Amino acid sequence: MSSPQTRTDAGKLVQEWADAYNAQDFARFGALFTDDVAYTVSAYGFAFTGRDTFVSHIREYAAAVPDRTLTPKRIIADGDLIAVETDFAGTSAGTVPALPPAGQPVTAAFCTILRLRDGKIATQDDYIG
Repeated sequence: MSSPQTRTDAGKLVQEWADAYNAQDFARFGALFTDDVAYTVSAYGFAFTGRDTFVSHIREYAAAVPDRTLTPKRIIADGDLIAVETDFAGTSAGTVPALPPAGQPVTAAFCTILRLRDGKIATQDDYIG
């Protein structure tokens, strides 16, 4: 069971994570992660290791859905693990074949599991609903 302090810290980190993502502030977003962060989205076969590689992927996706918004709905924290239920919404730029054509909405529900190490995100695993 997480303590109230753990939940508060998790909430602050998740809000910073979502705010930096939504603002497309890639430097601020990247600063939240360890140098050797591991990122996976098993449903799409994505697996990236390293902050620069991961942030590069996020930057590419930002171009594909430039008005995207990630909205945290529920946060569960336990020790060094944080589970975040989020909604994703935006409009396709039409640049990624797997996404809808340009001008069409892109929506998804995610559950993201973050594992922390020394106050930074060491792993991010996204599960898409």
